[in-house]
Amino acid sequence: MSHTCTIEPYVIKYTPKEPKNVHPDSNFYGFDLDHTLIRPKNPKAIFAKASDDWKLMVYGDEKESLTELIKIVTEDPTAQIVIFTNQGGVITLPRNSKSCQKFTGKIDLILRHIETLPHGDVLLPRLWLYSSTMKPAALFPRSSHRHKKVVKPTKTQSTLPLLARSKNAEGKSELDLEEVKKKFDLMRKPKTGMVDELLKDLQKSDPSFELDGIKWKYYCGDAAGRKSDFSDSDKVFAEALGIVFKVPEDVFI
Repeated sequence: MSHTCTIEPYVIKYTPKEPKNVHPDSNFYGFDLDHTLIRPKNPKAIFAKASDDWKLMVYGDEKESLTELIKIVTEDPTAQIVIFTNQGGVITLPRNSKSCQKFTGKIDLILRHIETLPHGDVLLPRLWLYSSTMKPAALFPRSSHRHKKVVKPTKTQSTLPLLARSKNAEGKSELDLEEVKKKFDLMRKPKTGMVDELLKDLQKSDPSFELDGIKWKYYCGDAAGRKSDFSDSDKVFAEALGIVFKVPEDVFI
C-alpha cells in the first residue's frame, strides 16, 4: 500500500509512506470526502452501506473528481492534497469495530483505484487523509455523561489510551470525561483539530513547518450552508483556518 493507516481514538489518518515535495513552500489544497469526491452508489443514499459502496463524484461533462486532483498535482509540482472528513458513524474503540473496518476498507479501495489511473502515481505520494471519529457510547452514555465529569474506568473504557487520566486522593487512576470529550470535539469540523494532526505529520518530513505557515490555496466542500445543504461545517471550517472556501462546483466545473 502507498499509505500508512494510523487509527487513534479521535482520528483516522492516511499518510503517504514516501511523501514527495513536502516543504513549507508547498501549496495545500483541502477537500471534503463524501459528496465532494465520492458518493454512495445509490444516488438517493446519503451514507455508504459497505466498503465498496462508493463511486467517484462526476461533474459537468462527465468529469470525475479524481481527474481534477490529478490535474492539480501534475500542473503544480508543489501541490499537496489533503482530505478532511467527519465520520460520525465510525467508532475506533475498539479498532476492529464494523464501522471502523468498513471505513478503512473503503479508503483502501479508493487508494488502490488511484493506483490504476493515469498519473495516479503522481497523486498518491502527495495525498493525505484525516477523518474525525465518533465518541463511543460506552464512555458517553446519553443518560449520564452530562452530569459526571470524572468516573472510574470500566473494562470497556480500559481500551482508551492514557490521554486524560489523573490520580485521585487515594492515588487511583481516574478518567476525566470532559477532557476526553474535548479531544473528540476538536477533531470534528468545523473545529480544526485535524489540521493540527496534519501539522504533526508534516513536521516529520520538515521540522520547520508551522501551523500558520501552511500555504492553503483553498478548502472545498459541499457543506456550505445553502438551502439544500445539511450543514455549513465546511464553510465555517475554512473560515476558522482563514482560507478561501469553494463549493465543489467552483473547483470541478
